Amino acid sequence: MSRRTTNRQPSMGDVAAAVGVSKTTISRYLHGNFGYMSDETKARIAQVIDELGYRPNRMAQGLKATVSHMIGVTIADIGNPFSSLLLKGIQQVCRERDVQLLVSDSNNRRELEQANIESLLDAQVDGLIVNTVGGNDTWLTAYCAADGHKPMVLLDRIVQPIACDCVQTDNPAAVSAMMGHLRERGFDAVVFVTRPTEGISTRTARRGAVESYLRDGDVRGEIAVYETVDGLRAMLPQVLSRYADGRVCLFSNNEETMRDLLETLPQPLPDGVGLCAFAEELWARFCGFGITCLDQGPVEMGRVAAETLMARVYDGSDAPYAVVDVPARLCIFDSTR
Repeated sequence: MSRRTTNRQPSMGDVAAAVGVSKTTISRYLHGNFGYMSDETKARIAQVIDELGYRPNRMAQGLKATVSHMIGVTIADIGNPFSSLLLKGIQQVCRERDVQLLVSDSNNRRELEQANIESLLDAQVDGLIVNTVGGNDTWLTAYCAADGHKPMVLLDRIVQPIACDCVQTDNPAAVSAMMGHLRERGFDAVVFVTRPTEGISTRTARRGAVESYLRDGDVRGEIAVYETVDGLRAMLPQVLSRYADGRVCLFSNNEETMRDLLETLPQPLPDGVGLCAFAEELWARFCGFGITCLDQGPVEMGRVAAETLMARVYDGSDAPYAVVDVPARLCIFDSTR
């Protein structure tokens, strides 16, 4: 029997009959519980599954088993190119482990993030990866403190005190590398440009690292916080005028802010003004003249988050919660030369 000779999808019972084993054995195989199963039996099951084109019903399995082999991900803003690369890394690991990935978009709204998490849990996921919108720390911490909660990994975010595993960029080291580069290039001042930082750990960490460097180093500068593109457009001439006596570099918190800067700055750039950003290299390299950037390696970050979650969910890890810092890579282009 095959899908080519029947109008219905093959079932677990069809696989069991073709192999000559029980449906329980097939179920154990699908869940990775091989026990005393011989290599020959495992190979025969794999062959029959391929021949019949059998696809397990993951949702039905989740209702019947304590392990569904599904994980859930909620992303703060799925329209952000950085987010798509995080998902790419997560998906790579899921494919390697034969785990189904369920994805939700929070659209930068806290209430949607909470609803997403609850919906993913209703779908019987084994664990969660959360790229939080920010300002949701109390709710997330309470979830992690609840008895019997499914494991969670925060991605590109952390909560304090640490309530679960977290994966983030090594922001202090990245900022230090960029500031050192700008000093070597002869910039007299650095202005860190960002949307409001409150409640978003990445923005807070980067802002703090820049402020620390400005206090301790011999490069002057400031933090420029804006709410809207129009607000940034009105603010920039005043900011640049304060450093008209030397070379100043505008240091963008992320790709979104970099786009806002490119929209508001005159083109070509005024003499003595440079640009740099936390941004993906492939995007920054081909943006006009090339923008010096700190590439966070979002695909690797996604992989690390998925591997960290699966170690707890499927591999029995009970290690203390940890923050994993993924190094960023300094990529130098014409914007700071």
